[in-house]
Amino acid sequence: MGEKLFRRIENPNAFRRMVLESSKETIKNLKVQQRILEIKKKKFELVKELKIYLKEINILLDKLKDLFPSEVIASYAEEKKKSETKKGAKKSKKPKKVKEKMPEPSELTKLENKLADIESKLKSLS
Repeated sequence: MGEKLFRRIENPNAFRRMVLESSKETIKNLKVQQRILEIKKKKFELVKELKIYLKEINILLDKLKDLFPSEVIASYAEEKKKSETKKGAKKSKKPKKVKEKMPEPSELTKLENKLADIESKLKSLS
């Protein structure tokens, strides 16, 4: 039972290269996954913020409707319907989105550093 078993590795440099390359791919995948998680988190926060704004806008609209006489609101609605039927449904152009650079998180930076280390080890094996 206390017998030790050893296995000789044929061509250890090639084996080490394969292990390092697989580690490199794993780290790249972890980086992509980390970015996806950050995007999901930011999206969730933005949706939450937008819901708060929407509630506030609805409350303010209700207050505004209470302040206006009902006849003014009804006449405005009629004018709006008439203008829509005359103009038809026009397609509006969507504004271009401005991309914002997200600051690199510390975990992502760590993964990039590990990737650089593995690449330098691969170069030293060549």
